Amino acid sequence: MRIGSGQGADFRMDRNERLDGLGAKVTRRLQEGPYGKRVLIGLRRDLAVPFSTPTPKIPISLREFRVEDLAVLFPAADGIAAERERTDIMWRLRSVEDGILRSRCFVAIDETSDRPCHIQWITDGYSDAIRITAALPELSHDEALLENAYTPSAYRGLGLMPAVTGRIAERAAENGVRFAVAFIDRRNFASLRGGQRAGLLPWQIQTQRQYGFGLIRRVSFEPIHGTPNFSYHTQCN
Repeated sequence: MRIGSGQGADFRMDRNERLDGLGAKVTRRLQEGPYGKRVLIGLRRDLAVPFSTPTPKIPISLREFRVEDLAVLFPAADGIAAERERTDIMWRLRSVEDGILRSRCFVAIDETSDRPCHIQWITDGYSDAIRITAALPELSHDEALLENAYTPSAYRGLGLMPAVTGRIAERAAENGVRFAVAFIDRRNFASLRGGQRAGLLPWQIQTQRQYGFGLIRRVSFEPIHGTPNFSYHTQCN
């Protein structure tokens, strides 16, 4: 199975953009501190099982990402969170360009204004270096990873994430994907609920640990038995 490596309209990064990305990476490393732990919930949907994708509160269409979407999707008013997502987008686009990440980026368009209102990636492969550095799971030939869903603050509360997630998953199924998976921070209740509304069910618990400002990373995966209450995971250490 191959989803492809589409990245929008002829994206190229110049030298200054690459240096900015390196500076942001160094800053993130320092912010991680000498030790850190993060727990994520792995969700999975069997795309062979019929499911009705939820309808958002505004009419939307789906298309590939374009570079000019960045300013609209990540406005300065959205603060640090938007800047962090923007930096990650630049890294992903560079990785796709370099051929070490098989991923496609989709953008939802508000049909009432023709403005981008949500962005999300789907990935079906990456190099071992990326997998280890980013603490990503190994993907089988029939799995694809839904990643980095982001909705600008002006469009939140309209049910965009589950609607877009469902539509992207359906496109993946047309390309031979059997299972769509996603890993979401255990404290991000809105995204966890959104994933479930898109038909993804609790599947694994991923625990990430880093030491020495991210120079050493460890990741483990444990199966989830039954259907957990996400509030339970807030009690995990």
